[in-house]
Amino acid sequence: MLNWILAQQLVLSLCLTLLLVAEKKALTTLGAKGLYITWLILPLALLANNLPKDLVPLNDAVLYQYLVQINQQTQGAGSLLYWQIVWLTGVITLVLLTIQAQWKIHRGQLTLVEHSQLPCVMPKGLRVVESNLITSPSMVGIWPAKLILPNDFKDKFSRVQQQLILQHELVHYRRLDNLSNLLAMVLVAIFWFNPLVWLAYGAFRRSQELACDATVLANKTPDEKLSYSKALLLCVQTSVPTLSIYSQYGAQHPMLLRIKLIKNQIIVKKTSLFIGLISGFGLLAGIAMANQQGNVMNASKVSDATPITRVEPKYPVAAAQQNIEGSVLLQFDIAQDGSTANIKVIKAEPEQTFDKVAIKALEQWRYKPQIIGGQAQSQANLLVQLDFRMDESSNPIRPMIDGIKVLN
Repeated sequence: MLNWILAQQLVLSLCLTLLLVAEKKALTTLGAKGLYITWLILPLALLANNLPKDLVPLNDAVLYQYLVQINQQTQGAGSLLYWQIVWLTGVITLVLLTIQAQWKIHRGQLTLVEHSQLPCVMPKGLRVVESNLITSPSMVGIWPAKLILPNDFKDKFSRVQQQLILQHELVHYRRLDNLSNLLAMVLVAIFWFNPLVWLAYGAFRRSQELACDATVLANKTPDEKLSYSKALLLCVQTSVPTLSIYSQYGAQHPMLLRIKLIKNQIIVKKTSLFIGLISGFGLLAGIAMANQQGNVMNASKVSDATPITRVEPKYPVAAAQQNIEGSVLLQFDIAQDGSTANIKVIKAEPEQTFDKVAIKALEQWRYKPQIIGGQAQSQANLLVQLDFRMDESSNPIRPMIDGIKVLN
Protein backbone atom coordinates (compact mmCIF):
# COMPACT_ATOMS: atom_id res chain seq x y z
CA MET A 1 0.00 0.00 0.00
CA LEU A 2 2.74 2.47 0.93
CA ASN A 3 4.58 1.79 -2.31
CA TRP A 4 1.43 2.53 -4.31
CA ILE A 5 0.83 5.74 -2.35
CA LEU A 6 4.38 6.94 -2.96
CA ALA A 7 4.10 6.03 -6.65
CA GLN A 8 1.16 8.46 -7.01
CA GLN A 9 2.98 11.47 -5.56
CA LEU A 10 4.41 12.82 -8.82
CA VAL A 11 1.10 12.88 -10.71
CA LEU A 12 -0.83 13.94 -7.60
CA SER A 13 1.50 16.84 -6.77
CA LEU A 14 1.67 18.05 -10.39
CA CYS A 15 -2.13 18.06 -10.75
CA LEU A 16 -2.70 19.77 -7.40
CA THR A 17 -0.08 22.42 -8.14
CA LEU A 18 -1.67 23.09 -11.52
CA LEU A 19 -5.17 23.36 -10.03
CA LEU A 20 -4.05 25.63 -7.20
CA VAL A 21 -1.92 27.94 -9.34
CA ALA A 22 -4.60 28.19 -12.04
CA GLU A 23 -7.51 28.66 -9.61
CA LYS A 24 -7.79 32.43 -9.93
CA LYS A 25 -7.36 32.41 -13.72
CA ALA A 26 -9.82 29.54 -14.13
CA LEU A 27 -12.39 31.39 -12.03
CA THR A 28 -12.24 34.53 -14.20
CA THR A 29 -12.28 32.63 -17.50
CA LEU A 30 -14.40 29.54 -16.81
CA GLY A 31 -16.63 30.94 -14.09
CA ALA A 32 -17.46 29.38 -10.73
CA LYS A 33 -19.23 26.34 -12.20
CA GLY A 34 -16.40 25.75 -14.68
CA LEU A 35 -13.83 26.00 -11.88
CA TYR A 36 -15.68 23.37 -9.85
CA ILE A 37 -15.75 21.00 -12.82
CA THR A 38 -11.97 21.30 -13.27
CA TRP A 39 -11.51 19.32 -10.04
CA LEU A 40 -12.55 16.23 -11.99
CA ILE A 41 -9.04 16.35 -13.44
CA LEU A 42 -7.62 14.99 -10.17
CA PRO A 43 -9.49 11.65 -9.91
CA LEU A 44 -9.26 11.16 -13.67
CA ALA A 45 -5.51 11.79 -13.57
CA LEU A 46 -5.05 9.23 -10.79
CA LEU A 47 -7.15 6.78 -12.80
CA ALA A 48 -5.07 7.40 -15.92
CA ASN A 49 -1.92 6.89 -13.88
CA ASN A 50 -3.16 3.47 -12.80
CA LEU A 51 -4.37 2.00 -16.07
CA PRO A 52 -3.57 -1.73 -16.36
CA LYS A 53 -0.07 -2.47 -17.62
CA ASP A 54 1.74 -5.58 -18.66
CA LEU A 55 4.48 -7.08 -16.50
CA VAL A 56 7.90 -5.56 -17.06
CA PRO A 57 10.02 -8.24 -18.76
CA LEU A 58 13.65 -8.88 -17.89
CA ASN A 59 15.62 -9.64 -21.05
CA ASP A 60 18.87 -10.44 -19.28
CA ALA A 61 18.54 -13.32 -16.84
CA VAL A 62 19.73 -12.32 -13.39
CA LEU A 63 20.09 -14.55 -10.37
CA TYR A 64 19.86 -12.95 -6.92
CA GLN A 65 21.81 -15.02 -4.44
CA TYR A 66 21.57 -14.77 -0.65
CA LEU A 67 23.28 -16.67 2.13
CA VAL A 68 21.10 -18.06 4.92
CA GLN A 69 22.74 -18.87 8.27
CA ILE A 70 21.27 -19.97 11.58
CA ASN A 71 22.03 -16.69 13.41
CA GLN A 72 20.69 -14.26 10.79
CA GLN A 73 17.67 -12.08 11.56
CA THR A 74 15.02 -10.20 9.62
CA GLN A 75 16.42 -7.18 7.76
CA GLY A 76 14.58 -3.94 7.09
CA ALA A 77 11.24 -5.00 8.59
CA GLY A 78 11.45 -2.58 11.51
CA SER A 79 11.87 0.56 9.41
CA LEU A 80 9.06 -0.34 7.01
CA LEU A 81 6.74 -1.23 9.87
CA TYR A 82 7.49 2.10 11.56
CA TRP A 83 6.42 4.14 8.52
CA GLN A 84 3.35 1.97 8.01
CA ILE A 85 2.31 2.67 11.60
CA VAL A 86 2.91 6.43 11.17
CA TRP A 87 0.83 6.54 7.97
CA LEU A 88 -1.96 4.42 9.44
CA THR A 89 -2.06 6.58 12.57
CA GLY A 90 -2.63 9.66 10.42
CA VAL A 91 -5.39 7.92 8.46
CA ILE A 92 -7.20 6.71 11.58
CA THR A 93 -6.94 10.16 13.22
CA LEU A 94 -8.54 11.90 10.23
CA VAL A 95 -11.28 9.28 9.94
CA LEU A 96 -12.14 9.67 13.63
CA LEU A 97 -12.18 13.49 13.37
CA THR A 98 -14.51 13.31 10.38
CA ILE A 99 -16.84 10.87 12.14
CA GLN A 100 -16.85 13.11 15.21
CA ALA A 101 -17.84 16.15 13.11
CA GLN A 102 -20.70 14.16 11.57
CA TRP A 103 -21.81 12.89 14.97
CA LYS A 104 -21.85 16.34 16.55
CA ILE A 105 -24.41 17.67 14.10
CA HIS A 106 -26.76 14.75 14.80
CA ARG A 107 -26.61 14.65 18.58
CA GLY A 108 -28.87 17.64 19.14
CA GLN A 109 -32.65 17.63 19.43
CA LEU A 110 -34.05 17.19 15.90
CA THR A 111 -37.59 18.28 15.07
CA LEU A 112 -39.23 17.24 11.81
CA VAL A 113 -40.25 20.11 9.51
CA GLU A 114 -43.09 19.60 7.05
CA HIS A 115 -42.36 20.64 3.46
CA SER A 116 -45.54 22.72 3.43
CA GLN A 117 -44.05 24.97 6.11
CA LEU A 118 -41.15 25.99 3.86
CA PRO A 119 -41.22 28.77 1.25
CA CYS A 120 -39.68 26.54 -1.41
CA VAL A 121 -40.72 23.32 -3.17
CA MET A 122 -38.68 20.46 -1.72
CA PRO A 123 -38.01 17.01 -3.22
CA LYS A 124 -40.29 14.32 -1.78
CA GLY A 125 -37.44 12.10 -0.63
CA LEU A 126 -35.61 14.85 1.27
CA ARG A 127 -36.14 14.92 5.04
CA VAL A 128 -36.00 18.37 6.65
CA VAL A 129 -35.43 18.83 10.39
CA GLU A 130 -34.58 21.62 12.83
CA SER A 131 -31.72 21.41 15.35
CA ASN A 132 -30.79 23.42 18.41
CA LEU A 133 -27.05 22.83 17.85
CA ILE A 134 -26.41 24.41 14.46
CA THR A 135 -26.43 28.03 13.37
CA SER A 136 -26.30 27.60 9.60
CA PRO A 137 -28.40 25.39 7.29
CA SER A 138 -26.55 22.20 6.34
CA MET A 139 -27.15 19.33 3.94
CA VAL A 140 -25.92 16.15 5.62
CA GLY A 141 -25.72 12.52 4.57
CA ILE A 142 -25.71 11.02 1.09
CA TRP A 143 -28.22 8.18 0.79
CA PRO A 144 -30.49 9.38 2.23
CA ALA A 145 -29.57 13.04 2.51
CA LYS A 146 -31.11 15.26 5.17
CA LEU A 147 -31.43 19.04 5.42
CA ILE A 148 -30.88 20.41 8.93
CA LEU A 149 -32.04 23.95 9.69
CA PRO A 150 -31.31 25.99 12.82
CA ASN A 151 -34.22 26.41 15.22
CA ASP A 152 -34.37 30.15 14.54
CA PHE A 153 -34.30 29.77 10.74
CA LYS A 154 -37.70 31.43 10.21
CA ASP A 155 -36.98 34.27 12.66
CA LYS A 156 -33.40 34.91 11.59
CA PHE A 157 -34.01 35.20 7.84
CA SER A 158 -36.61 36.94 5.71
CA ARG A 159 -38.86 34.86 3.46
CA VAL A 160 -36.78 35.79 0.39
CA GLN A 161 -33.57 34.82 2.18
CA GLN A 162 -35.15 31.53 3.25
CA GLN A 163 -36.01 30.74 -0.36
CA LEU A 164 -32.50 31.53 -1.58
CA ILE A 165 -30.82 29.53 1.19
CA LEU A 166 -33.02 26.51 0.52
CA GLN A 167 -32.28 26.76 -3.20
CA HIS A 168 -28.56 26.80 -2.35
CA GLU A 169 -28.84 23.63 -0.28
CA LEU A 170 -30.91 21.95 -3.00
CA VAL A 171 -28.07 22.54 -5.46
CA HIS A 172 -25.81 20.57 -3.11
CA TYR A 173 -28.50 17.88 -2.89
CA ARG A 174 -29.04 17.48 -6.64
CA ARG A 175 -25.31 17.51 -7.46
CA LEU A 176 -24.54 14.93 -4.75
CA ASP A 177 -21.90 17.28 -3.37
CA ASN A 178 -21.68 15.35 -0.12
CA LEU A 179 -20.55 12.30 -2.09
CA SER A 180 -17.87 14.45 -3.74
CA ASN A 181 -16.85 15.70 -0.29
CA LEU A 182 -16.59 12.13 1.00
CA LEU A 183 -14.32 11.15 -1.90
CA ALA A 184 -12.23 14.26 -1.29
CA MET A 185 -11.86 13.33 2.39
CA VAL A 186 -10.78 9.81 1.39
CA LEU A 187 -7.98 11.32 -0.71
CA VAL A 188 -7.01 13.63 2.16
CA ALA A 189 -6.89 10.68 4.56
CA ILE A 190 -4.75 8.58 2.21
CA PHE A 191 -2.33 11.35 1.24
CA TRP A 192 -2.47 13.36 4.49
CA PHE A 193 1.33 13.78 4.58
CA ASN A 194 1.33 15.83 1.36
CA PRO A 195 0.75 19.54 2.23
CA LEU A 196 -0.64 20.21 -1.25
CA VAL A 197 -3.55 17.90 -0.45
CA TRP A 198 -4.67 20.14 2.42
CA LEU A 199 -4.41 23.29 0.32
CA ALA A 200 -6.31 21.61 -2.48
CA TYR A 201 -9.08 20.39 -0.15
CA GLY A 202 -9.75 23.95 0.99
CA ALA A 203 -9.73 25.20 -2.61
CA PHE A 204 -12.08 22.39 -3.67
CA ARG A 205 -14.65 23.19 -0.98
CA ARG A 206 -14.32 26.88 -1.83
CA SER A 207 -15.04 26.26 -5.52
CA GLN A 208 -18.00 24.07 -4.55
CA GLU A 209 -19.67 26.90 -2.66
CA LEU A 210 -18.93 29.40 -5.41
CA ALA A 211 -20.52 27.08 -7.97
CA CYS A 212 -23.64 26.79 -5.79
CA ASP A 213 -23.89 30.56 -5.49
CA ALA A 214 -23.53 30.98 -9.26
CA THR A 215 -26.29 28.43 -9.91
CA VAL A 216 -28.74 29.98 -7.44
CA LEU A 217 -28.13 33.60 -8.49
CA ALA A 218 -27.96 33.03 -12.25
CA ASN A 219 -31.27 34.81 -12.96
CA LYS A 220 -31.83 36.73 -9.75
CA THR A 221 -32.46 40.47 -9.39
CA PRO A 222 -29.98 42.83 -7.68
CA ASP A 223 -32.25 43.02 -4.62
CA GLU A 224 -32.31 39.23 -4.32
CA LYS A 225 -28.52 39.10 -4.63
CA LEU A 226 -28.27 41.70 -1.86
CA SER A 227 -30.57 39.62 0.37
CA TYR A 228 -28.48 36.54 -0.38
CA SER A 229 -25.28 38.38 0.65
CA LYS A 230 -26.84 39.58 3.91
CA ALA A 231 -27.91 36.02 4.70
CA LEU A 232 -24.34 34.82 4.17
CA LEU A 233 -23.02 37.45 6.56
CA LEU A 234 -25.56 36.46 9.22
CA CYS A 235 -24.48 32.81 8.95
CA VAL A 236 -20.75 33.41 8.99
CA GLN A 237 -20.89 35.25 12.32
CA THR A 238 -21.68 32.02 14.15
CA SER A 239 -20.26 29.44 11.77
CA VAL A 240 -17.59 27.08 13.12
CA PRO A 241 -15.11 25.40 10.71
CA THR A 242 -15.13 21.58 10.92
CA LEU A 243 -13.49 18.66 9.17
CA SER A 244 -16.67 17.18 7.70
CA ILE A 245 -18.31 16.11 4.46
CA TYR A 246 -21.61 17.96 4.92
CA SER A 247 -22.44 21.06 2.89
CA GLN A 248 -22.84 24.13 5.08
CA TYR A 249 -24.44 27.33 3.73
CA GLY A 250 -22.43 29.73 5.89
CA ALA A 251 -18.96 28.18 5.58
CA GLN A 252 -16.36 30.75 6.64
CA HIS A 253 -13.35 30.16 4.39
CA PRO A 254 -14.73 31.43 1.03
CA MET A 255 -17.00 34.16 2.41
CA LEU A 256 -15.20 37.28 1.15
CA LEU A 257 -14.74 35.77 -2.30
CA ARG A 258 -18.39 34.69 -2.41
CA ILE A 259 -19.57 38.22 -1.59
CA LYS A 260 -17.24 39.66 -4.23
CA LEU A 261 -18.51 37.34 -6.95
CA ILE A 262 -22.13 37.99 -6.04
CA LYS A 263 -21.45 41.69 -6.61
CA ASN A 264 -19.45 41.20 -9.82
CA GLN A 265 -20.90 38.38 -11.88
CA ILE A 266 -18.44 36.68 -14.27
CA ILE A 267 -19.44 36.30 -17.92
CA VAL A 268 -18.02 33.10 -19.36
CA LYS A 269 -17.15 32.86 -23.05
CA LYS A 270 -17.73 29.62 -24.97
CA THR A 271 -14.21 29.89 -26.38
CA SER A 272 -12.75 29.77 -22.86
CA LEU A 273 -14.80 26.70 -22.02
CA PHE A 274 -13.62 24.96 -25.20
CA ILE A 275 -9.96 25.77 -24.51
CA GLY A 276 -10.31 24.57 -20.92
CA LEU A 277 -11.91 21.32 -22.07
CA ILE A 278 -9.19 20.65 -24.63
CA SER A 279 -6.46 21.43 -22.08
CA GLY A 280 -7.98 19.03 -19.58
CA PHE A 281 -8.22 16.20 -22.10
CA GLY A 282 -4.66 16.92 -23.22
CA LEU A 283 -3.36 16.62 -19.66
CA LEU A 284 -5.18 13.33 -19.07
CA ALA A 285 -3.98 11.95 -22.40
CA GLY A 286 -0.39 12.87 -21.52
CA ILE A 287 -0.62 11.10 -18.16
CA ALA A 288 -2.13 8.00 -19.78
CA MET A 289 0.59 7.92 -22.46
CA ALA A 290 3.34 8.33 -19.85
CA ASN A 291 1.76 5.52 -17.86
CA GLN A 292 1.81 3.17 -20.86
CA GLN A 293 5.34 4.12 -21.92
CA GLY A 294 6.71 1.43 -19.64
CA ASN A 295 5.27 -1.27 -21.90
CA VAL A 296 7.78 -0.46 -24.64
CA MET A 297 10.81 0.31 -22.49
CA ASN A 298 13.89 -1.74 -22.97
CA ALA A 299 14.44 -4.04 -20.04
CA SER A 300 18.02 -2.81 -19.71
CA LYS A 301 16.59 0.44 -18.41
CA VAL A 302 14.96 -1.34 -15.49
CA SER A 303 17.16 -1.29 -12.42
CA ASP A 304 17.91 -4.34 -10.31
CA ALA A 305 15.15 -5.57 -8.03
CA THR A 306 16.12 -4.63 -4.47
CA PRO A 307 14.34 -6.06 -1.44
CA ILE A 308 13.57 -3.46 1.22
CA THR A 309 12.29 -6.11 3.63
CA ARG A 310 14.05 -9.47 3.57
CA VAL A 311 12.85 -12.08 6.05
CA GLU A 312 15.46 -14.78 6.56
CA PRO A 313 14.22 -18.37 6.31
CA LYS A 314 14.30 -20.37 9.52
CA TYR A 315 16.97 -23.02 9.25
CA PRO A 316 15.12 -26.38 9.60
CA VAL A 317 15.89 -27.93 12.98
CA ALA A 318 16.29 -31.43 11.53
CA ALA A 319 18.73 -30.17 8.89
CA ALA A 320 20.73 -28.23 11.48
CA GLN A 321 20.94 -31.25 13.78
CA GLN A 322 22.32 -33.36 10.93
CA ASN A 323 24.61 -30.56 9.64
CA ILE A 324 22.80 -30.62 6.28
CA GLU A 325 23.49 -27.71 3.95
CA GLY A 326 21.92 -26.94 0.60
CA SER A 327 20.39 -24.41 -1.78
CA VAL A 328 16.97 -23.59 -3.24
CA LEU A 329 16.42 -21.82 -6.57
CA LEU A 330 13.10 -19.95 -6.67
CA GLN A 331 11.23 -18.11 -9.42
CA PHE A 332 8.77 -15.34 -8.51
CA ASP A 333 7.05 -12.13 -9.60
CA ILE A 334 7.03 -8.71 -7.94
CA ALA A 335 3.60 -7.05 -7.75
CA GLN A 336 3.01 -3.30 -8.04
CA ASP A 337 2.88 -2.95 -4.27
CA GLY A 338 6.28 -4.62 -3.91
CA SER A 339 4.97 -7.94 -2.62
CA THR A 340 6.04 -11.27 -4.10
CA ALA A 341 3.73 -13.60 -6.02
CA ASN A 342 3.68 -16.79 -8.10
CA ILE A 343 6.55 -18.34 -6.16
CA LYS A 344 7.75 -21.76 -7.29
CA VAL A 345 10.79 -23.92 -6.72
CA ILE A 346 12.93 -24.41 -9.84
CA LYS A 347 15.61 -26.53 -8.26
CA ALA A 348 16.57 -27.68 -4.77
CA GLU A 349 19.61 -29.45 -3.33
CA PRO A 350 18.80 -31.61 -1.44
CA GLU A 351 15.16 -31.88 -2.50
CA GLN A 352 12.29 -31.24 -0.04
CA THR A 353 14.65 -30.11 2.72
CA PHE A 354 14.67 -26.32 2.52
CA ASP A 355 11.79 -25.80 0.05
CA LYS A 356 9.02 -24.91 2.50
CA VAL A 357 11.01 -22.48 4.64
CA ALA A 358 12.42 -20.80 1.52
CA ILE A 359 8.93 -20.26 0.03
CA LYS A 360 7.51 -19.06 3.35
CA ALA A 361 10.29 -16.50 3.76
CA LEU A 362 10.07 -15.22 0.17
CA GLU A 363 6.32 -14.69 0.57
CA GLN A 364 7.14 -12.10 3.24
CA TRP A 365 9.76 -10.21 1.24
CA ARG A 366 8.92 -6.71 0.08
CA TYR A 367 10.65 -5.03 -2.84
CA LYS A 368 11.06 -1.46 -3.96
CA PRO A 369 8.94 -1.55 -7.15
CA GLN A 370 10.15 -0.13 -10.43
CA ILE A 371 8.66 3.31 -11.13
CA ILE A 372 7.94 4.11 -14.78
CA GLY A 373 5.91 7.15 -15.77
CA GLY A 374 5.10 7.79 -12.12
CA GLN A 375 3.56 4.36 -11.60
CA ALA A 376 4.83 1.28 -9.82
CA GLN A 377 5.41 -1.65 -12.17
CA SER A 378 5.06 -5.40 -11.81
CA GLN A 379 8.03 -7.62 -12.69
CA ALA A 380 7.90 -11.22 -13.79
CA ASN A 381 10.08 -14.32 -13.65
CA LEU A 382 12.79 -13.17 -11.28
CA LEU A 383 15.20 -15.74 -9.86
CA VAL A 384 16.58 -15.94 -6.36
CA GLN A 385 18.88 -18.57 -4.86
CA LEU A 386 18.88 -19.08 -1.11
CA ASP A 387 21.96 -20.88 0.13
CA PHE A 388 21.60 -22.60 3.51
CA ARG A 389 24.97 -22.91 5.27
CA MET A 390 25.88 -23.73 8.85
CA ASP A 391 28.60 -21.07 8.83
CA GLU A 392 30.65 -19.00 6.38
CA SER A 393 33.46 -21.58 6.27
CA SER A 394 31.16 -24.25 4.85
CA ASN A 395 31.18 -25.69 1.34
CA PRO A 396 31.74 -23.20 -1.54
CA ILE A 397 28.54 -21.64 -2.90
CA ARG A 398 27.92 -21.86 -6.64
CA PRO A 399 24.97 -20.80 -8.84
CA MET A 400 22.51 -23.63 -9.45
CA ILE A 401 22.22 -22.67 -13.17
CA ASP A 402 25.06 -21.81 -15.52
CA GLY A 403 25.49 -18.88 -17.89
CA ILE A 404 23.65 -16.37 -15.77
CA LYS A 405 24.56 -13.07 -14.13
CA VAL A 406 24.78 -13.45 -10.34
CA LEU A 407 24.04 -10.61 -7.91
CA ASN A 408 24.65 -10.98 -4.17
